[in-house]
Amino acid sequence: MKNVAEWLRETVFQDEAIRPREAPSSVKLPPLLRTARSLESGIHQRWQSREGIFLQQARLLVDYEDDYDYQGNVRCYYPTYQSLTDQELRGYFTWRTEVRRGEVRRAPTPFAFLYVYELINQAGVQDPEDGYRKLVHFQDAYGRLDDVILPYLRQWLVDYVIYYDLDRALLAESTQVRLDRSVAALDDVENREPAEIAAAVRLLSPQWLERSKFYAAYRAEMDEVIARVLRRMSAHYAARCKKSLTEQYFGDAGVYRARPFETAVFCDPLKRRHYEYAVDEQCICCCDDGVWFARKRVWYPDSGKKLTPLLKTIDAEMRQAFAYRYPVKAALDTKWILKIIREEIQALLAEKQAAEEKKVEIDYTQLTRIRQDAAITQEKLIVEEEEAPALPEEEPAEEPAASGDMPLSSTEVRLLRCLLYGGDTGWVQEEGHLLSVLVDGINEKLYDIFGDTVLEDGVVEDYIDDLKEMVRP
Repeated sequence: MKNVAEWLRETVFQDEAIRPREAPSSVKLPPLLRTARSLESGIHQRWQSREGIFLQQARLLVDYEDDYDYQGNVRCYYPTYQSLTDQELRGYFTWRTEVRRGEVRRAPTPFAFLYVYELINQAGVQDPEDGYRKLVHFQDAYGRLDDVILPYLRQWLVDYVIYYDLDRALLAESTQVRLDRSVAALDDVENREPAEIAAAVRLLSPQWLERSKFYAAYRAEMDEVIARVLRRMSAHYAARCKKSLTEQYFGDAGVYRARPFETAVFCDPLKRRHYEYAVDEQCICCCDDGVWFARKRVWYPDSGKKLTPLLKTIDAEMRQAFAYRYPVKAALDTKWILKIIREEIQALLAEKQAAEEKKVEIDYTQLTRIRQDAAITQEKLIVEEEEAPALPEEEPAEEPAASGDMPLSSTEVRLLRCLLYGGDTGWVQEEGHLLSVLVDGINEKLYDIFGDTVLEDGVVEDYIDDLKEMVRP
C-alpha cells in the first residue's frame, strides 16, 4: 500500500501552480445581455438545470442584435450562453445577426452549435416547419464552410421531424429510411425487379461492388445473377430455417432507448409524455410516460458485412465463367450457396447463347444503296411531257414464275434472295427495273400467303425464316 501511495504521489498527484484569477471583463454588456447574465447566478441557478437556464436566455434574447467586432476563437463542448465570456457572447450575437440577414460566414464551431441549439428548442422560429426550413438552410450554407457540424445536424434533422410531428416524407432520404427500404426490398425479393434488388444490395453492402472491375464491365449480367441467387436463398431460408434471409444477414428489429437530440443541448419544450411516430413500417419511435424508445433495426458501419462475402463469391464465380482476365478468390465455401450461384450463372449464359442464335443480322446499308440507285433510275426515266415520243401500246409481258406454285417472277425471287442473303442489288438498275415496283409486286403477291407485307425498310424479321425456305437457292 505504501508503494502504491508513493506511485500515485509521483505520477498522478503532482504539484500544480495556482491559476491567477481572471481579470474582470473590460467589455461593457448591453442591458439585455446583463439581464440574461443575471439568470446564471443567484437563487435561479439552484433549482434550474443548465438546459433550463439556456432556454430562458434564448427566449429573452430571441430578437437581440449586436455589432461587436470579435476576432478570437472559442473552444467548448455543448456550448450555452453561460459557457461564453462577455466578449465571446457579443461575438456570437454579432455573427447570428449576420446569419439571419443571409450573410453566412465561418465562425468558431461552438457558435454554429449554439445557433442550432436555439432552433431545435424553437427559439427564433415561427413554428416547427419554419424551424426545419432554417435548419436545412443552415446545413446547406454553413456545411460548405465547416463540415464538423454536418454529422450531428443530419441526425438532429431526423429527430426534429419525429419530435415535432412533421410530415414523414421529409425523412424519405434519411439513412435509417433508405436502409429500411432496402431491407424491405430483400424481404420481398420474389416480387422485385433485378434493378431494384441490385440498388438495395449496393446500398446495404457497397464495399465490394464499388471497387469491382468485373461489376463495372458486366453490371447488367451481375445484377441479374444477384437477384436470382437472392430469390433462391430466400426460398431456402423460408423453407428450412426459422429466420428469413434478411434476419440472417441483418439481424432482428429490437426495442432501444432513443432520446431525441441526445447529443445536443435540448430542453424538451413540448414536454411530451405519451407519443408515437412511425418513421416507416420498420421503425417506430414512442414516448411512454416521458421515456423515449424506438422499435427498429439498428444500423452500424458493418451491418452489411455478411452480405459482402456473398457478393464477392458471385463476382469470383462469374469471372471464372466469363473467362475474365482478372480472377479473384471466392469468399464463401458453403456448398448449397455455391451450387445456387453456379447454376444461375450457367442458366444466364445459356439464355444469352440462345438469344444470340436467334439474332439475325440484316445489312441495312444495302437498302440505303438500293434507294439511292432507284432514285437515279427514276430521274433518268422522267422526261418532259412534250418531248415524250409516241409509242404503241403493248401488253406487258409476264415473266415466268421461278418454280411450280411460286407466285413470284424470277426477277422478284432474285431480288428477295439478295435481300435475305446480303447479295448485291446493283443489277436492278442495270437491267432497267424499278426497285419500288418490284417491292410492291412481292408484297402484293405474297399477301395471300402471309396476310401482311413482308418488305418494309428491309425484310420483316418475323417472316425471314419462311421466306428463306420459299426462295432457297
